Amino acid sequence: MEPFIKQKQPGATRSHWPNKMSGRLIISPYNIGLEVGQPVELMSEITTGFNLAPCTQLAILRQQTSKLTLDKAFWSFTPSWMKQLDQAPYIIRNENLASSPMFKESWQKRRCLLPVTGYYIWVQMTRRKQAFAVRREHNRPFFLAGIWTRYPVTATRYYDTFGLISIPADPWLGKLTPRVPVTIKQTDINTWLQPSTPEKQLEQLLLPDTVTLECYPVSDLVNDPQNQTSQVASPIAERRRPG
Repeated sequence: MEPFIKQKQPGATRSHWPNKMSGRLIISPYNIGLEVGQPVELMSEITTGFNLAPCTQLAILRQQTSKLTLDKAFWSFTPSWMKQLDQAPYIIRNENLASSPMFKESWQKRRCLLPVTGYYIWVQMTRRKQAFAVRREHNRPFFLAGIWTRYPVTATRYYDTFGLISIPADPWLGKLTPRVPVTIKQTDINTWLQPSTPEKQLEQLLLPDTVTLECYPVSDLVNDPQNQTSQVASPIAERRRPG
């Protein structure tokens, strides 16, 4: 595992990531069966943290034959042919899913969900960028849409990797950031994960859903991914809600 991680490890100084709106995640402990509303086979432990960066190995939800599973994959979409692993995208624009050969097959057959309890966006102020945490009320878990693929290391060893999907933000969050990750409602989990779902039906799920989301500013501790304490995700001002 080590060679793969070392080549893809971004480090704390990598400041040129595009689409910083979800370049960091919050994942607190959760009961996946309760959140999904159906049985889930746990293939690995949940990775938790208050400032999780790309290239981290996280627990994703997938449809495997006739059951839902939660197992690990690296957050950076890495096709088998990719040589420059540090160029693997961790955010994928929805406009490229069906048109790009890099994403098309996974979009059609290998969709996944990442259970999170929040993500961060960076907003350009007059003289600096301010980070905001985007979360559900009471910091409840929700699901971010993604696609996954498999990266072979040898003839018998491989790593699963995934990227999150972004869409244009709705008018509320659009005041802060141009794009946001796709959130999938609990009632749409099976539709999203089922490989046989028609593409037109999937496209209907790629719409902003901020009814249950709120945001608040956080301290500059978030700028260093080595900071993983709960203080990183603590609000420094009041929460903002739609409406």
